Amino acid sequence: MKALLLAVLALILCAEQANALYCYTCEWEQSNWSCLKAQKCSDKDEYCVTNVASVGIGFLSLWKRITKKCSGSCPYHNFSLGLATYTSYCCQTFLCNLSACPGPRLARGLLHLQPKAAMRL
Repeated sequence: MKALLLAVLALILCAEQANALYCYTCEWEQSNWSCLKAQKCSDKDEYCVTNVASVGIGFLSLWKRITKKCSGSCPYHNFSLGLATYTSYCCQTFLCNLSACPGPRLARGLLHLQPKAAMRL
């Protein structure tokens, strides 16, 4: 009987954890290695958000800051000004905001630089 009660208790606890959202969190860090602290989000949070601000071209960032957090909404930020970019990413699954790589969004921002560079040639 005790084993059955323990099994039921374990199932209840696991079911509660399965519905909980966990995200990686950090505040204004220079490296993604500093952003690997997992945190259970509140019940009102539906998204894991990663914000990346950087200056540079592609993987040759001269300056980068990363913020990761739980959020009740998904902000949309994707802009670039010259070599500076600021991008937000949202996801909704367990620890889904592992990466801080801007990926194709940064490449789209760099496409705006190509015509200017071509004009100088």
